[in-house]
Amino acid sequence: MPEQKRILIVDDDHEMANALRRILMIENKYTIEVAYDGFSAGKKFVEFRPDLILLDLRMPGMDGYEVCLNLRKDPAFGHLKVIVVSGALDMDSVERFMKAGANDYLTKPFRSEFLVLKVSRLLE
Repeated sequence: MPEQKRILIVDDDHEMANALRRILMIENKYTIEVAYDGFSAGKKFVEFRPDLILLDLRMPGMDGYEVCLNLRKDPAFGHLKVIVVSGALDMDSVERFMKAGANDYLTKPFRSEFLVLKVSRLLE
């Protein structure tokens, strides 16, 4: 059996992080970890080595945009897929994130099927 793909959820909202985790665990295809801010996410990138990150935009300390920019500066994370998940996305924010290196985005609230589809599309 092939090794499961790893997903890191980075969201300061514990309820949202747990909801994302529950939705993706139904598939039983992924190993999932959670970081509740941009700084702890940095540590998890190195230790957990995710294949994909679900990244919230608005977080205290280091926001999602900074996290995305920092990731894309490091060639070790060039393979990493990033999906921005936020309730605060307008077209300017989306454009800014895509230029920063995000692969896709999902606006909160969202339907579970859309999350599963976007994740599987990027990881398959």
